[in-house]
Amino acid sequence: MLYRRPALTFVAAAVLAAAGFPAASQDTPSPPAPLVEVRVHVTDRGAFQDGLELKDFSLLEDGRVQSVSSLTLVRSGGVARFEGDKATLPRVDRSYTLLFQAVDWDPKLVQAIEYLFDRILQPGDAMTLVTPFKPYRLQPDALAHRSKDELVKGMGEVLRNDISLGGGEYRDLLNDLKRLTRAISGPSSTLDVTMSTDPDMESFGEGTVDNLQMQLERYRTTLMKLDGIRLVDESKLEAFAESLRAAPGQKTVVFFYQREYRPEINAGTMNRLMALYQENFDILQNLTELFQFYKREKRFDTERVKRAFADAGVEFHFIFMERKSQRVSGVTMREQSEDTYPGFVEVARASGGTAESSQNPAASFQRAADVSNDHYVLTYVPDAFVADGGFRTIEVRVSRPGCRVSHRLGYYAK
Repeated sequence: MLYRRPALTFVAAAVLAAAGFPAASQDTPSPPAPLVEVRVHVTDRGAFQDGLELKDFSLLEDGRVQSVSSLTLVRSGGVARFEGDKATLPRVDRSYTLLFQAVDWDPKLVQAIEYLFDRILQPGDAMTLVTPFKPYRLQPDALAHRSKDELVKGMGEVLRNDISLGGGEYRDLLNDLKRLTRAISGPSSTLDVTMSTDPDMESFGEGTVDNLQMQLERYRTTLMKLDGIRLVDESKLEAFAESLRAAPGQKTVVFFYQREYRPEINAGTMNRLMALYQENFDILQNLTELFQFYKREKRFDTERVKRAFADAGVEFHFIFMERKSQRVSGVTMREQSEDTYPGFVEVARASGGTAESSQNPAASFQRAADVSNDHYVLTYVPDAFVADGGFRTIEVRVSRPGCRVSHRLGYYAK
C-alpha cells in the first residue's frame, strides 16, 4: 500500500532544506545539555491513571538515573496539574497528522474524522490530513469560522476522492496481475468471459510456448511495478518524522494502513511449469526469479524508523485496516502486509503510541485519540551530556504496582 508515497515526499520536501555546516574546530565548546521532554502514558487495566505525582516517577537514560525537573498532567489538551521547576513547563500545543494508505474506500473513515472534530480538536490545535494523493492542512482559524459539520463533510469528500485517485494505479496493476495469473495457470483454472476475450491473455494450453513466455515476462514486470510503488522507503519515513520535529508541543500521528493481498501463481502451477519446460532456459529463468521474489527477505529497517519518530517526539499510532481476501479463480491471493505490519507496530510502541488491527477503523481511531488526549509530560536535563550523535534510550518507571507505562524510546544526542 505505501504506493509511491507522494504525500510523505511532499511533506518532507516542504519542510526540509539542505544546508552546509563548517567543520567544528577543536576549540569549539560542547553544546549545553538539552531539556528533554518525555510524554508518558500510565494505565491500569486500560484506564489512564491521573493521580500520580512527581515522586512516583523515576527516569533512566542509558541505565543512569536522571533527576526529573518537572511533571505536567495534561487532560484534554490543557494543563490539569504541574509540579517542579516552572522554567521547564512544557508547551501543550497540539498537532495531529492523519496518514491514509488505502486502495479501497471505507465509509467508516468519515466516522473517524467526525470523532476527531467532535471530541478531540480544539481551537488552536493544528491538523494535517495526508491522503495517498497529497497533504491538506487545517487553517488555524478554521474551527472558529466554519462549522464542524462543514469541515467534516469537506474532509470526507477530499479523502474519498484522493483514495480513489491515489489507489488507481495500484488497482490497475493488481487487476493485470490477476488476469495474467489466471492465463498462466492455463487449463487448471476456469477462465471467465473477460479472460477469454482479452487478446493479450490467451492460455498456453494449446502448446504455444511463446505465449507462456510473454505472459511470464509481463507478469514479472507487472509484479515488480506493483512492488515498486508500495515499497517502504525508510529514508522517506525518517524525513517525514524529521519534518514534524519543529512543530511545538505535543505531536500525534495516526497512520491508517489497509491490508494488502498480492496475486501469485500457486505452487502447484509453478512446479508443473518447471517440469514441463525444464529444457527451456528463458521460462525456467522467469519462474526461478518469481520463486525468489516470493521468498525474498523483509526489507523494512524498523530500527531506523522507530528511532526517527522517537527522536522527533512524535507519538505514532498505527491502525491496520483488515479486509477479506478476494477469491479469484486460479489465483493465490497472498498476504502482502507481513513485511510492514510488524515494523509499524514496533514504531508505534517505540513512540509511546498504540497499534491495533481492526475491521472498524473508526472505533480504533477513537481509542487511539483517547489515549493521546491524556498523558503526563516529564522533563529533565541529561546528566553528563555528550553531543556525540548517539542514540540515548529512556526508561520511565512508576512506583504504583500493576501499572503499564508507555513513552518514546529515546533521542539522538546532538
